[in-house]
Amino acid sequence: MWEAFSNGQISGIRNYCETDVANTYLVYLRFQLMRGHLLQDQYEREVELVKQTLSVAEGPHWKEFVEKWEKSSPKQTLF
Repeated sequence: MWEAFSNGQISGIRNYCETDVANTYLVYLRFQLMRGHLLQDQYEREVELVKQTLSVAEGPHWKEFVEKWEKSSPKQTLF
């Protein structure tokens, strides 16, 4: 990150951090499902809300994020 910052790539750093937060939230949701704090349907609704929200978010990094997400994750359930 320091090298990117030194090269003035602030928007790239911001984009990376934003997508990192989105991934962390998705991991958190999965963890809550595994702990039994979310039911399967609650988890699926929240994940879909995240996906829908990011699908219309401004910035090419969100489009790339959603495209990669859709390619890499077939619909699956924990149980």
